[in-house]
Amino acid sequence: MNYLYIGGGVVVLFIIYSLFAAKNNLKKAPEKLIDAQKKFDAGETNAALRALGEAFVIPLNDHVNAEQKAHLLAVLDLLRKVFAEMNISGSKLIDPLYDKLKNSVNASVVLNEGNYKPLQDFFEETDSDAKLVKYLKNSVFGGEISVENSASSDRPAFPETSSRTTPFINKAGKLIMGRKYQEAIDVYKDALTQEWDDTDKAFLHDQLGSCYLMNKDLANAEANYKESIAIKSYFLNNWNYADFLIYHKRKDDAAIQLPKVEALVASPSDRKEFNKLQKGFDALK
Repeated sequence: MNYLYIGGGVVVLFIIYSLFAAKNNLKKAPEKLIDAQKKFDAGETNAALRALGEAFVIPLNDHVNAEQKAHLLAVLDLLRKVFAEMNISGSKLIDPLYDKLKNSVNASVVLNEGNYKPLQDFFEETDSDAKLVKYLKNSVFGGEISVENSASSDRPAFPETSSRTTPFINKAGKLIMGRKYQEAIDVYKDALTQEWDDTDKAFLHDQLGSCYLMNKDLANAEANYKESIAIKSYFLNNWNYADFLIYHKRKDDAAIQLPKVEALVASPSDRKEFNKLQKGFDALK
């Protein structure tokens, strides 16, 4: 940081630079959004995510005018699509800001830090592939990205897998973000040729099921979800299978699976995730 000393006072030149940089970032934000959309359309999911981080700019005074509001909503809409391609839900990150902007009847919206700080933190912590892979285990297949500590007791029950699974998760995760689903399938199939305890083996089959699902191979997706649950039943593999059944409108099968998921609810976050399933099931005709 550079300082200019004048008569005992201090003028912080960095502040002036920061104000200029912030104004410049706001000006360039629409270009960054266009770039993010192009990258997403080209299948470059993680590159699109990084571009969205540059497009996500909050005015320094937290006052969002009508033009900035429309821009931020467009950023959040594209971010949802990017998350969907990564097979994760970003509602916990997106909804506080999205709802604040969308529900405001005023042309100008005054934000508070709680509306956007989690998203700012997320973009800062995922601005490279190396940082992004750290989120894979708890976000790509965990059903939700969270800025909370991963050890929080208010997260969906996640199996205590061994560190041996981590290289496979990271490798497959990178392939998934590049839409190379068959290659991700091969990673997990290769992993399953090794010896594992029941927790790890159930987890790997669960992840393999999700890879098959993204590759539109429904038969193998279902087979692996069932195999995972048969080896060791836990909240998330049961949740994934129920979600699979509801999404494909298999109401009778979902009606059998839902009580099994509810029986494994062990935290408020589990209950919240179960309620999402129940809402989806109730909407089936």
